[in-house]
Amino acid sequence: MKSTLKYGSITGIIVSIFATGFFTLVNGLNTSNGWGMQPSGIRGISGLLTILIQATGIYLAMQAVKKEQDNVLTYGQALKTGLLVAVLTAAITAFCSFIYCAVLNPGYARYMVTEAQKVMIADKETQQQIAEHTKAMQAEFSTGMQVIQALVGQFFVGTVVSLIMGIFVKTKK
Repeated sequence: MKSTLKYGSITGIIVSIFATGFFTLVNGLNTSNGWGMQPSGIRGISGLLTILIQATGIYLAMQAVKKEQDNVLTYGQALKTGLLVAVLTAAITAFCSFIYCAVLNPGYARYMVTEAQKVMIADKETQQQIAEHTKAMQAEFSTGMQVIQALVGQFFVGTVVSLIMGIFVKTKK
């Protein structure tokens, strides 16, 4: 249990630092170099890469628990380990999302909405469509929704990874 808490905490911290750092760095380079990438696309790439980080944390936690138990790990134990890592990762990521959106970059939501509006205008959407989509974007990028997305997204991905990975990490009979 102790190693699971350790790996879950470390994974959550790494995911949070990576997601924030990757978005900030790549978006800054994108803006200064005129790459033309949409910030939402950069955010999506960052999210996909955090799946690999979380999967690695879950795998390492499962292996640590297996080692602690003389190389014996049932599927249920593997799943429990993975779910605990997923919960910790989700909680830490959600907390860091709140800090990022509310304290470190309080203009984040406004920036993301403004960038989305530029795309809508380029796509020749009507004023009514832009108004409707803007309202949806404002909700999506609000601090509260960013926290919820982090909680749900990290937990869901961690659960799926745990369900699959547990099959391969458990002790074979």
